[in-house]
Amino acid sequence: MKKIIILILLILSFNSKVYAKSELKLGALLPLSGEHAILGNNIYKSILITIFELENLRIKVIPLDTQSTKSGTKIAFQKGLREKVDIFIGPIFFDKLTEIKELEGFKDKIFFSYSNNENNNLPNVINFGVNLSSQINALEKVFNQNERYIFFGDSSDFTKKVSEKIKKFKSKRAQTVIYKNFRDIDIKTKQITNFNYRNKKHLREIKRLEKIQKEKEVEKTEDAALHAKYIENMKKHDTLDKVKFRKVFLSSYNEELIASLSYFDFYDANYKDVQFVTLNLWFEKKYLNEPSFENIIFPSINYKAYQELNEKYQKNFNRDIYHLEVLTFDMIPLIASTWFNSKDRKLKASNFNGSYKGKTGNFSIKENRANRDLILYRIINKKFKKI
Repeated sequence: MKKIIILILLILSFNSKVYAKSELKLGALLPLSGEHAILGNNIYKSILITIFELENLRIKVIPLDTQSTKSGTKIAFQKGLREKVDIFIGPIFFDKLTEIKELEGFKDKIFFSYSNNENNNLPNVINFGVNLSSQINALEKVFNQNERYIFFGDSSDFTKKVSEKIKKFKSKRAQTVIYKNFRDIDIKTKQITNFNYRNKKHLREIKRLEKIQKEKEVEKTEDAALHAKYIENMKKHDTLDKVKFRKVFLSSYNEELIASLSYFDFYDANYKDVQFVTLNLWFEKKYLNEPSFENIIFPSINYKAYQELNEKYQKNFNRDIYHLEVLTFDMIPLIASTWFNSKDRKLKASNFNGSYKGKTGNFSIKENRANRDLILYRIINKKFKKI
């Protein structure tokens, strides 16, 4: 039987015997200096905030600065061992683990990484990020009909993974389009929208109507006025014919995603005729300001919970919460509840297996990775709306 734990209620219901257990030492293995210092310090701050809200729990956080380098990660980890850290939080990037996995003491500790890596062969590392499988599982609802769609993405290994995972969709792929760079996005969108043909056809129609108007020397009647107005309206557009496809899956992120949708729109294949679907947008406000993102569908965590956390950050730090910080508000209660409810002094990664109701939504941990029940959203009138 699945164990379902409501993390916040569980934390608040700890009894006096639980409090008597020795304190929990968390080692924050984060880049507190160097290239990723801003990110590391923001996450460290989110850890402190979360622990502050867990009243009556004896939790000590030990900052371990990786200095944003591989060598710094080794030094930080060894410091954590000397400080007798119980559980490590971090590193943020999975590749840093490769530098310390052979070090003495590594296999004896549990790591909660912010990574969404799904190919983790390390038995003591739990990848807590929002992984690709969770996103694809949520999007399966959008592709559950007998219809065809276009897959559009870059030439990265990540896009290859996405392309492979979406083979489970009931909908059939009509075409796979891979671009190499920003310039290629323009070329590829122009090709698949058949813009040149549609545009030439449109221009020929304008000339045909103008010829009719001239040859018949249409008098200034109401019909003639409407005829002229129709021609003038046509001249305002490059095409009026709709594209033949009705759905596009985009595996891009950030500026490449913005460029992709902008070019589709430029070549007259926009949200009015085509349903665009993408991966987690993390409710970033920059997407709301892009007209071409209207009606786009994406999976994500609970938006109401995100808004509550973001409001807190706006009030206290005058900034939006970063998406990795959001995960902390599920991660820390999970670690604390498992630690203080276990009679064992030393935990294993398997102790965290189970299903949970967290701050950002439901999730489960199995085979050392967090799998989340994500929710589908779309952008409507510059707002994120739950479907």
